Amino acid sequence: MVVIQWFLWFIGYSFMGWVYETSICSISQKKFINRGFLKGPVCPVYGFGALVCILFLYQKTENVLILFFLGMLLTCTVEYITSVLLEKLFNSKWWDYSNRRFNLNGRICLLGAMVFGVLSVILIKVLHPLISELTAQVPERLQVALAGVLFFLIIWDLNTTLRHLMWLNQQLKDIQTTINKIFRRKIKCVEEVDMTDLLEESELNNVQNETLFSLNKIQNTRLFRAFPNFRSVKYREALEVLKSLILVKKK
Repeated sequence: MVVIQWFLWFIGYSFMGWVYETSICSISQKKFINRGFLKGPVCPVYGFGALVCILFLYQKTENVLILFFLGMLLTCTVEYITSVLLEKLFNSKWWDYSNRRFNLNGRICLLGAMVFGVLSVILIKVLHPLISELTAQVPERLQVALAGVLFFLIIWDLNTTLRHLMWLNQQLKDIQTTINKIFRRKIKCVEEVDMTDLLEESELNNVQNETLFSLNKIQNTRLFRAFPNFRSVKYREALEVLKSLILVKKK
C-alpha cells in the first residue's frame, strides 16, 4: 500500500502543479493555456519535486529556513535534470530562463528557485500533513482502484504524447532537409533567405500534408502555446516554419 499511496500523492501534486502553472500562464496571456508536458491536467515535474521533498524533508526538521533552502535545492535539481532529459530525448528545449538574471544554463533561475522554496515550505508544513491524513482515511480497495484507473490514464496520455513528439521530430527533420536544400540553392544564386521566402517555396509546401493540420493540429498548437520558449536543438529553422504554417492555417 505504500507504493499506492506515493503514486496517489504523485498524481495529486502533479495536478496541483498543473493548476498553478496553468493559472500563471493563462493570466499572463489572458487566455486559457493547458500548461504541461502531457495533455491531461498534470505536470509530472511538480509531482516528482513534491515526492523528493517529502522523502528528504517531511518530519525531518521544523526549521522554516532549512525547509526553504533545502526545498529550493531539491526542486531545482529535479527541474534541471528534467530539462536535460527532455532535451536529450526529444532534441528540444521546453523552457529557457536565459533572459532572467541569475540563471544556470537557462534551465533554472533564482526567481523560480525562490518560488519553489516557498512552495516546499507550504508543502511540508501545511499541505502534506493534510493530504497524508486524508489518504490514510481512504479504504485500501478504493485506493487500489483509483490508482489503477489513474495509472491507465497516465500511461495512455504518455503514449499518445510520445507518439506525437516522435512524429513531430520526423516532421521537423523532413522540413529541415528541404530548408537546407533551399538555402544551398539560394546561396549559390547569392540570394537572401528569410522565413517568408521559405513559406512561399512550393518545394517546402509539398513536404506538408493534411495530417499536419488534421490529426496533429490541436496537439501542435497546444504544445506551442503551453511552451512559448519551446525550441528544437537540431531543427531550429524547421520549427519556426512549422509554427508559421500552423498560424497561417489558423487564420
